[in-house]
Amino acid sequence: MVKLTNTDSSVPNHVIKTLVDAMLLMSPMFLFKRRGLIFIVLALVDVFCLSAVWYYRNYLDIIPFSSFLLFENVSPMLLDSALASARWCDWLALLPTLVTGVVYKLFLQKRVRAERRRQWKPTAAIVGIAVAFYAVLAARDVKLGVFHSFTDRFVTYPNNILYIDQNGLCGYTLYQIVTSLIPEPELSAEERVQIESFLDDYPHYTNSLCPANEQKNLVLIIVESLNSWVIGKSFDGMEVTPCLNRIVNDSNSISAVHMLAQVKDGRSSDGQFMYNTGLLPLRSGAVATRYGQLDYYSIAKALKRRGYTTVNMTVDRNNYWNQSEVSVAYGYDRNLDRLKGSSNIGNSVPDSVLVVRSIEQIKAEKGPFFYQLITGSSHKPFKEPAHKTVLSRAEGFPTEVHNYMEIIHYTDRCIGAFIDSLRVNGLYENTVVAIVSDHNQLLEPCTVPGYNDTEVAFIVANAGVKHVHEAVMGQIDVYPTLLDVMGCNDYGWKGLGYSILRTPVQSAVGWDGSVAGVSADSLVSRQTEAWEVSEQMVTRGYFSTKQ
Repeated sequence: MVKLTNTDSSVPNHVIKTLVDAMLLMSPMFLFKRRGLIFIVLALVDVFCLSAVWYYRNYLDIIPFSSFLLFENVSPMLLDSALASARWCDWLALLPTLVTGVVYKLFLQKRVRAERRRQWKPTAAIVGIAVAFYAVLAARDVKLGVFHSFTDRFVTYPNNILYIDQNGLCGYTLYQIVTSLIPEPELSAEERVQIESFLDDYPHYTNSLCPANEQKNLVLIIVESLNSWVIGKSFDGMEVTPCLNRIVNDSNSISAVHMLAQVKDGRSSDGQFMYNTGLLPLRSGAVATRYGQLDYYSIAKALKRRGYTTVNMTVDRNNYWNQSEVSVAYGYDRNLDRLKGSSNIGNSVPDSVLVVRSIEQIKAEKGPFFYQLITGSSHKPFKEPAHKTVLSRAEGFPTEVHNYMEIIHYTDRCIGAFIDSLRVNGLYENTVVAIVSDHNQLLEPCTVPGYNDTEVAFIVANAGVKHVHEAVMGQIDVYPTLLDVMGCNDYGWKGLGYSILRTPVQSAVGWDGSVAGVSADSLVSRQTEAWEVSEQMVTRGYFSTKQ
């Protein structure tokens, strides 16, 4: 993981840090009167390491400790998704603990029982060696100009993987514990001025590009794990996404299929956060669970000023990613989880049920409405369908990708059924339908031309304007674009992205500072700075607590 993230990382240096970690992790053995308790520590390390590997294969980062506390997210679907990322060789990571346990039981336990005194000197020596080792590294880095001060090495947090590379697993654990116990300081007056100055440099406009949409309904469909490469693809005459293809080719639509996924630890909830608030997610931990109680500016609140009814509908439970709290923070009047009575349909409510229930609700609305629909059928793992189509015979793709295309084809059919229902009920002409991916989904690699599992999609049907965005954009650019489409430019908060209808966006910056698209784009420096600005706004008191 470290070498893939930082190619300059020194392998010998990393091996030494691993040995230091090993000594620190074993040091409690000298302090426990019951020496066997050390195996609890080792088992927890094993759980973390396996989780980290499986998490990395999906999200290219190490799982943050805060994610282990998300008990409300634990479900059979999540466990299936994690196990789908496992390989047989992963279980070899358990061998050191098992072998050590066998050796301890057969040869050492009797000798250890005879001597149960706590031995502080060996523990102190191990801790002293670790402290001295990292002190030498910190002094070296200051001398080389890598850091400005001795403490910078330990308080600089590029991301989980690089912090472990710098300071080891035990250093990472200590950092996570300390930062979770110490609250973020409030924004100083100077920092608040700096944020306002940053925001003042965004384009200011109040005119409407789509005046006919100002009283139209809005439906935002957030599609689980939709990689944009499937859009426009067909095999043996069968389109993977016929409904989305029709929208893209329509003369009254917006389409962008080279959108960088900018989600982090919050995954699906991070996508919802960006689309609803125009802010970027945290670089560690999920906004929805850590700061779901704040009073954010949002597209729902922008529309409510015009008398819209706002509703959030999700196929998941209300406590999944803290939906009940964040729906209030985003300004929704109602939050319908598991679609009122669909809880008996296995573990997850099918997207087809979401379509039926949402239309039932929408038909009953009296005035303009904004509905957010969150799908779930295309969540990993992608199991073999009961009834395969020709998509499962597409040449060059591994089985996982075949199954993925099949389930996306199903979700696309559900979206098509939703739009058809709007037409049948005379609602379509007065409704803007925006379709976005919540995040990308890493799949088994293959060499088929056009295959790309890092880009996601943003498509708007009945948009009131034709716009094809062929360059790269970021998920953060969806919020201001939707405000533009709905004629809500009188709303003061336009987010930290750019409306692609006004600004020629050609780049996007990820949580790790990587640039997608045109690296020389004039927006890159601000797109990079936006991550820090957003972090400060969310964590340091820019927004008040929702009452």
